This record gives sequence, structure tokens and C-alpha cells, in this order.
Amino acid sequence: MKTIIMGLAIVAAGCGVYAQEVSSAPEATSQEKCEIEEKDVDAMMDEYISSKGWVEGLNESNGKKFFIAKASGLIQAPRNSQSYIGSRVNAFNKAMLDAKKAMVEYLGVDIATQTEKEYAEGAAVNPPPPTEGEEVVGKLKKLLYAKLNKKLAEEGIDPVKDPAAAKAALGKQLNSESYKKMVSTFAQAQVVGLQACCTFEGTPKSDKGEIGVIAIWSPKLQAMAASMVTGAPVPKVGAKKRIADQVSSDPNVLISTFGVQQKIDENGDLVLVAFGQAGGVSESKMSAKGAQQKARMNAMAALREFAGEQVAVASDMLNAETTEEFENKAEVYADESAMKEKIQAVAAKMNIAGIAPLRNFKAKHPLNGKMVYGVALTWCPKQAGQARQLKQTMATPGATIPTAPAAVAMPAPTAPNRGFQNQGQGADSDAF
Repeated sequence: MKTIIMGLAIVAAGCGVYAQEVSSAPEATSQEKCEIEEKDVDAMMDEYISSKGWVEGLNESNGKKFFIAKASGLIQAPRNSQSYIGSRVNAFNKAMLDAKKAMVEYLGVDIATQTEKEYAEGAAVNPPPPTEGEEVVGKLKKLLYAKLNKKLAEEGIDPVKDPAAAKAALGKQLNSESYKKMVSTFAQAQVVGLQACCTFEGTPKSDKGEIGVIAIWSPKLQAMAASMVTGAPVPKVGAKKRIADQVSSDPNVLISTFGVQQKIDENGDLVLVAFGQAGGVSESKMSAKGAQQKARMNAMAALREFAGEQVAVASDMLNAETTEEFENKAEVYADESAMKEKIQAVAAKMNIAGIAPLRNFKAKHPLNGKMVYGVALTWCPKQAGQARQLKQTMATPGATIPTAPAAVAMPAPTAPNRGFQNQGQGADSDAF
């Protein structure tokens, strides 16, 4: 497989019942504890998208345009491992990368193909030329020829000690056919204001778990992201409840909530809520403090990524096969297909003022009892302005520094030993 080289420009730029009428507000959805059920994450996401009347790709409703992408990432760590909780975070980040890929490729993708077929017989028969990805193909061919060598060994011929006898037993190669098709794609674009509308977690008893994400972009979300970069104000909208009242306090919901969601507060201001999680390296108090800090950093990273990333996707796929026929009716078939994909998202360093704590939580994961530490942070243009003003005030002798509100800790639920299926905190459709 050819090497993929990408040059990236760095720029600063549970589960409640959600089968409702399309016009219903998401915050009106019940957020009761999710039922434990063996359901595929893709099926959960499809149900959610269908319940909203959305489709993957560009949507338009009541004059409002928005883009929907769904993706999932595997939880690769063993279920009983101390690293399992961290692997869930990795799974979410992988899902978000795939969602960004879907958006970037929708905006435009370079596609190149090359197809070849070759047939030869008689004196024209020669071993097929090396193909791209030969390092993978070579191992596969050895396995295929090993089956043929075993057949020869049953006839008393050792292909290693007596290759001439093996060749004679096979007879002359009568013909060969080779086919290959190379497909290469490349897409690159800046992704700004993509939020995790809703996240899902599924961990069947007999298979690896997955984190699924439905990501959404809209002009309103992009305007908020632009405000993070430029400091420009964002227009007020119809007031709603306090943000603390909109974000679930149930650990069974928060435990499956990741990424950034935009909401509307009681003053009509748009507010970003960033959710972060982490697991401890042990069960000690020191490890718990470290996990809480990691969760905070994950939430802050989600805010930075929302503000804008340069995303590039490169994929190479080789579909190839060869067939060789010999005089004694022996036939060797080799599948030489290979595939490689690389997704890279880069967010340059950017100063973000006004990030404030909303809620901390800790809970045992229902599947394996490992402790999950989580945090919800908020940011909005008003908070950013207040933070900058406070910074200026602190630089003035005799300035008074206001105290920050204390975070609210949530109780930890018991951990049943069974499969786990959950939907995280849902987004507010009025906010995007």
C-alpha cells in the first residue's frame, strides 16, 4: 500500500424515552434510568435520528439548515481492565473523528481510481508483478501455497527439500489471471462548530463495547465557535431554564455523555456545556484526584475542538486477486486486497477565557464496577468577557476577587454484573 502523506495547515480558528413528536423540545424528554437491553449502538442512533425526523447529511427544517453525522468507536480495552474507562473516552474521540470525516468528505473529496486486469497462458505466463501492499500480500500467499505443499507432501514430495520434484508434480503453469483496482481518496477542510448532539454506549455481554455519537453542525453553532475565536457577541434568543436545571444530575445519564452541547440559559444567552470523563489508575484517593483533573482536561479539549479544527482524511484501498492454473488441475487463488485510512484533526493553541465548572460526578460503571469521574464545564461569550474583565481587575492593586461556586458531587450507583446500554444527555434543538 502506498504511503499516505498529508500536509496539514494549522489554524486557530439514561436513557429516557425519546420517541416523540418532531416538534417536541428535547429538554421535555424524560431522562429516566436506561433499561438494560442488548441493542446495537447503530440501531440506537438510527432510532434517535428517525424519532427527530432527521437524515444523515444536510437537513432543512422550518428554514433552518443543519448537518447530521453519526459514527461509533470501539472500546478496545478488556472489560475488567483498569484502563477500560479511559478506553471509553478513546472510543468517543474515535467516533467524533469519524463524524468529522463524514462532514469533510461531504464538503468535497478527491477520488482517484486505477483498474487493471491481466491474463496470460503458454509461454506468456510469468509470475504476477509485485503489487502495492506486497508486505501484506506476501504473508497471505505463503499461507495459500502451504495448502498446496501439504497436498504434495501427502504424495511423498517435500517442496522444501526437493523443489524440482514439487514443480514437476504440479506440472507446467497453464495460465494465470490477475486483477487489481486501486481507489484513493483525500479530503481536507476546516470543521467549526461541530457538537455531540447525543452519545450512546452499548456493551453486550459477549462482545466489545461501543460509544456512538450523533454529531451536528449548524450556522448557530458555527457563530458560537467564531465567538470563541474573535470575541464577537452572539445574539440572545428566547430564555429557558437555568443550565444547571437542563443538564441531568443522574450519573446513569452523565456516565454516557461526552463532548460539547450548546444550550440556552434563563437569560436567553447561548451557553456551551462540555462533558469530560476519565478513569483512575487505581482506586486510591490520589488516583481519584488525578482522574478528576483528566476529566476536566478532556472537557476543555472538547471546547477547543468545537472552536475549530483542520481535518484531513486520506484512504487507499486495493482490491486485488490472482489465480494460477497448473497441468495437474491444481489451482491457486490469492486475495491480495488491502486497505489503509488515516484521519487527522489539528487544533492549534488558543487562549479561551471564562471556562467555569457546572457539575462534577463520580459513579461506578454498571458493567464492571470501575469508577468513572466526570465533569461538566460551561463557556459563553458573557463568561469570557467577565473573565477578561476580572483578569484586568486582578492586575489592579486592591482588587477584590469574587469566590467561585462550589461544584456539586453526585452519588455513585451500584454496579450490576450484566450488559450495559445507555443514552447520554440529549442536546437542545432550539440551541442549534
